[in-house]
Amino acid sequence: MSLKKQAVSGVKWSAVSTITIAIVGLLKISVLARFLDAEDFGLMALVTFVLGFMNLFMDMGLTSAILHKQGITNQEYASLYWINITFSLILFGLISLSSPAIAFFYDEAELKTLIPIMAVSIMLSALGKQFKTIEQKNLNFKYIAITDIIGAVFGLGVGLIMAIQGFGVYALVYAALTQYAISNAIYFAKGVKNRGMIFHFKYQETKFFLKIGIYQVGGQIVNYFNRDLDILLIGKFFGAEILGGYSLAKQLVQRPMQILNPIISKVASPVLSLSQGDDVQLKRRFLKLINIVATANLTAYGLLALFAYPIVFLLYGSEFTDIYVLVQILSAYMFIRSVSSPVGSLVIATGRTDYEFYWNLFVLLIMPISIYIGAQFSIEIVALSILLAMTILLIPAWKLLINRLCGATMLEYFGSFVPKWGKMIRLIKAL
Repeated sequence: MSLKKQAVSGVKWSAVSTITIAIVGLLKISVLARFLDAEDFGLMALVTFVLGFMNLFMDMGLTSAILHKQGITNQEYASLYWINITFSLILFGLISLSSPAIAFFYDEAELKTLIPIMAVSIMLSALGKQFKTIEQKNLNFKYIAITDIIGAVFGLGVGLIMAIQGFGVYALVYAALTQYAISNAIYFAKGVKNRGMIFHFKYQETKFFLKIGIYQVGGQIVNYFNRDLDILLIGKFFGAEILGGYSLAKQLVQRPMQILNPIISKVASPVLSLSQGDDVQLKRRFLKLINIVATANLTAYGLLALFAYPIVFLLYGSEFTDIYVLVQILSAYMFIRSVSSPVGSLVIATGRTDYEFYWNLFVLLIMPISIYIGAQFSIEIVALSILLAMTILLIPAWKLLINRLCGATMLEYFGSFVPKWGKMIRLIKAL
């Protein structure tokens, strides 16, 4: 199969997977909102923030390094697998030990129990993550799609049953754990069957990958705080109940980006990597990627902002309709985030993860200030503050990242934001 056909097939199956999982996730939250209160969602947001941060350390950026390097040997894969397992065990211990301090910081005793339970997901992910990455590198997106959908459906079932039985926030926790367990068990089983389990480890074989990965992790850590520091500060300044409403609004506006961007980016990273050494082709493919992402997301977020109130009422019920203003503001914010995210694929393709790290470090100096200022007034002002900051940062992002990595001019880059619905329709028909 040609690269073009593989890419089209990859987009199709990534679309099936991403859309299905997003619908399942939205259905889960929509139904659980009828059984759980805002504080439960606030607690889950804090647990997710802590584990999401620690999860960045789990593979030390090895996933990106594996996608970047061609011709990896079985011995190298084995060494990378076992160092990943080691990292996950260490992280599980650190998270469990730190949970009392986190609970004290937020004055939420329940976190002492919730965080260690949810931390099991880190070890579950370590079992199958490398095998999934290999399938992604081989553009085997049909298998990935089916596996991820199976995990999501099982997670939905467990979450609904536990919510109906009155388990509260634990319904959210065990639903997530079930999804991790099922999908990673499948990846692990097929990976071992196809490649075997090689009990081999040599640190020297991991150094090249860690060198690439360490900047990726550094960039992701800083970017994680840039992206989710609002959760951390709102939980502290406003409490779990208001955080719960904000979290529901943020989860809703994240859905279009979670549906649309991965469909493209899962395929984009390996495809862009094949353009190494051809700067003209790399720029052309990257700008085309940006335009596709911008066209799809502008449509989605425009509609979401316009119909925010009825959408919130339909999905969450009358109890949460007051968050519709947050949904409108955050829709604009997430659109800017969505057109900025493909730079991650460009960074991986060029191997310049150090650029991403330094850029995210710069952003970390800006975003917390805007969030802190907004938090002095209201939750809506927090949303407006991060929207303003993200908009201003577009220009230095072009100069320091896009222009350096692929040579795109300012006009070419921002011009790619202009939607081309005709091309989008033709792409959908091609799928």
